[in-house]
Amino acid sequence: MSGAALAVIVLAGGVVLAAPAHAAGSCSDPLKNDFGVTIPGPRPDLTFYVKNCADVTGTKVTGHSFTSWRPVDPQGHLDEKRFASFVVTTRIESRVSPTPPLDQDKVVTSTSCDLTSLVNKHVNYTGNEDEWENPPNRCVAPSATFDDELWWSTDSTIVYDIVGDGKGAMTQQLDGSPLLH
Repeated sequence: MSGAALAVIVLAGGVVLAAPAHAAGSCSDPLKNDFGVTIPGPRPDLTFYVKNCADVTGTKVTGHSFTSWRPVDPQGHLDEKRFASFVVTTRIESRVSPTPPLDQDKVVTSTSCDLTSLVNKHVNYTGNEDEWENPPNRCVAPSATFDDELWWSTDSTIVYDIVGDGKGAMTQQLDGSPLLH
């Protein structure tokens, strides 16, 4: 039986037709989706890495962003508060074509996750997201209904405000996951 063809199953004299289930996933490379943050004073500068993932299973599209970070140089005052705020917004987006322009992306669902206390508590937070069932540094967007006429991806934006730098909130737009169809 071919996975692309409709499956015909005969059960107790009846016939049931079932379409094959879609199952696909894609993630951005966190080593290519990184950005540095310069912290004033004796606190260490940090590099953040973000992996944006989209998955299609059956009739649902799910998406999440996984944020990790480490100090550029682990010297200085590690216990001082670094961020007034650090918020990740994760979006599941769709588009009608796999080709640019990028402004054709339509946000289908989104959520924001406040990681301020986590980022301030840990100067280094790395690791494999599969190590925990619900890692606190994973921001999960509400699922969307899959439409196989569209191309799907997950992307994210981080808005952060560094304590004592006088610049206010800064926005970092991150690359999305590869498109799924």
